[in-house]
Amino acid sequence: MPQPDTAPVVRPPLPTRPPLQVGLFAHLAEHRGTVEQTYLDYLDLFEYAESVGVESAWVRQFHLAKPDAGRLGGLPSPFVFLGVLAARTTALRLGTAAITLPLERELRVAEDAAVLDVLSGGRVELGLANGGQPQVAAALGVTRIEDREHSRRAYLASVDRLAAALWGDPVSPDGEVLAPARPALAERIWHATLTEHSAFETGRRGEGVLIGTTQVVPGEVSAAAYHRGLREGATPRLGLSTWIFPGRSREDALRRAEAGLLAKWEWAKDFLPAAGTPADVAERLNLHYGTAADIAASIAQHPAFAYTTHVQLQLDGLYRDVEEQKEALALFTGEVAPELAAADRTAVAA
Repeated sequence: MPQPDTAPVVRPPLPTRPPLQVGLFAHLAEHRGTVEQTYLDYLDLFEYAESVGVESAWVRQFHLAKPDAGRLGGLPSPFVFLGVLAARTTALRLGTAAITLPLERELRVAEDAAVLDVLSGGRVELGLANGGQPQVAAALGVTRIEDREHSRRAYLASVDRLAAALWGDPVSPDGEVLAPARPALAERIWHATLTEHSAFETGRRGEGVLIGTTQVVPGEVSAAAYHRGLREGATPRLGLSTWIFPGRSREDALRRAEAGLLAKWEWAKDFLPAAGTPADVAERLNLHYGTAADIAASIAQHPAFAYTTHVQLQLDGLYRDVEEQKEALALFTGEVAPELAAADRTAVAA
């Protein structure tokens, strides 16, 4: 079970650094066609990903849509999607990145995650997040907690109840327990964090942390805070979302990615530093582009990479079709990943 907050301690180096793992992360909210087709395309892509050496699949939860505002919706039910994916794969880890826990009943999340873990042979990675947009909370009949610190404490208490249920602790006045209990799954909880403080807290709890490509707080700040929080002997689990776009050269890749980059910039420009050129936009959005060597060098030079145990590839938004995404995956696992495995990640073991 997570331990309560205390002052940070100095964590001695691990005997060896954890191996770098490669995953594929999907928002499932950017569509070339219908929402329905996006689901089918990503099932195909995740299945292919396993065949070329990708070790985990991660999907984000999105509730509701507003088509007249350009929001066509995403994936409201990650466990249903991952259940289908489990039947089409054999070893691929199945991750949520993340379930917005305040919008859910934590016991139902525990039940769904436990059943999926059983049916998949223990492959679930349970990523959770605080938050939830006001209009979504209202539609779901959930009362939001507006005070930030109160919201954070309530979220962590909910995570603790969820974990206790997975461990098999009683969840009702009559002493009833989760069926099936999954104690091992309680050790595979991750948090999507947006602040330095929440990343530090996640480290103190000994749980995994998920860091996105576009955050107000730079990824390396959250990553360093997470590692500072880890207790002596704890094994870090830090997933870094990593957006890539291959090309014959950096110039070729940037030219082909420009339209998609500028479309995403319309969403991000209000909370990221100003950008004057497409190259500036790519830098602000942490896009790694060009040849395999270019992509490997760009990722290795990212300040958060030194802390990373799991690279979670993003192939959203810029690709013409699934076949182009498959080519990018094969390039990454065949040429980029071996370079990154040998790159400096001293902070992981420091």
